[in-house]
Amino acid sequence: MQCYTELTSPTAVTHSLSLNFTSASANNLVIARTSLLQVYSLKNVLTEASHTTSISDQARRASANGPGSANLLSGGLQRGDRASTTKLVLVAQYELSGTVTSLARISIPSTKSGGEALLVSLRNAKVSLVEWDPERYGISTISIHLYERDDTQGNPWDPELQGQVSYLIVDPRSRCAALKFGARHLAILPFHQHGDDLAMDDYDSDIDGDKPKPTIMHAKSTQDNGTRDKTPYGASFVVSMLALEPSLLHPRHLAFLYEYREPTFGILSSQVASSISLFPERHDTLSYTVITLDLEQRASTALLSVNNLPYDLSQVVPLGAPTGGALLIGDNELIHVDQAGKTNGVAVNEFAKTGTSFALADQSDLRFRLEGAALESLGPDSSELLLIMATGELAIVGFRIDGRSVSGLT
Repeated sequence: MQCYTELTSPTAVTHSLSLNFTSASANNLVIARTSLLQVYSLKNVLTEASHTTSISDQARRASANGPGSANLLSGGLQRGDRASTTKLVLVAQYELSGTVTSLARISIPSTKSGGEALLVSLRNAKVSLVEWDPERYGISTISIHLYERDDTQGNPWDPELQGQVSYLIVDPRSRCAALKFGARHLAILPFHQHGDDLAMDDYDSDIDGDKPKPTIMHAKSTQDNGTRDKTPYGASFVVSMLALEPSLLHPRHLAFLYEYREPTFGILSSQVASSISLFPERHDTLSYTVITLDLEQRASTALLSVNNLPYDLSQVVPLGAPTGGALLIGDNELIHVDQAGKTNGVAVNEFAKTGTSFALADQSDLRFRLEGAALESLGPDSSELLLIMATGELAIVGFRIDGRSVSGLT
């Protein structure tokens, strides 16, 4: 029942995503403002520099550089000079009946615009797959997936579904998407790709070693398998994280990883709940587990596990080539875990020494505060990352690479 009225539209941006949405060559920015979805495009425009503005700019520069600098500025912009600038142009906006928790891009075999599709997840365990329709000049919904059911609630004393953390992650090769919702539930939505029917099992025991025995997931399908030829996605299913690995009792964060043959994600979790009051006994309680999925058999295999990690780790950031592995972000430290489970960590403030017994390189003189920090790659071929802190400070995170392994962070 609708028992309230929205007086003003939301203004704060909660999520943003860059993708080729309106066409294959377009450069679009999609942002979410709680319950408002907006699509922007980048447009290059030529602006004419006014003579008055150029004279005032020259006067300010001359006063800053000294009286002898006026002649040096005589070659500035004059009347009629043009400069190319880039502007954000609002293409469309939509009011949603729910709170957006994640935005993700997905590549599917064919869309009406020829670009990428967009996945939008809402707080009530709902995922919408949308595309851009050039004929209607608007968003077209491909499918809606709702995973809110009574049998996923868990214990009676667990918080309600809308009060728990929910977010969406996508495999780097667009093979599937996963929605984490509830206390420890995971909804897997497979996507069809070109060449699926020609895929063969190319596992070589001489190269890859003994193949681990997979664990069959007791999952519940939410769709009919007969829709394969009609839709770009397969039948989704919901699985408990305890079915993937019994130790995932308190999941903290997960993300799909790069450079794996099958969809594979890394999970931060603990077997006991973290508590500040029990800090002396529970200060290194987290584990990092890498699990691979077999979408055809709906089976999972645990590849590795790293235990006794600091309790304040909160985020898994997957890294592509040439670094590989994943970077774990905590409040006081950064820890890299490669594909073999080797770890390298660095303490970025003075609180890391008292917060963990995990071996960390000491760079506490940086005095970074990583609560709410984000990491972004500086390029597809770069091993450096841009660290953006909640205070607005920026830093470059680099890796010392010896051959194909990481030996440290800088």
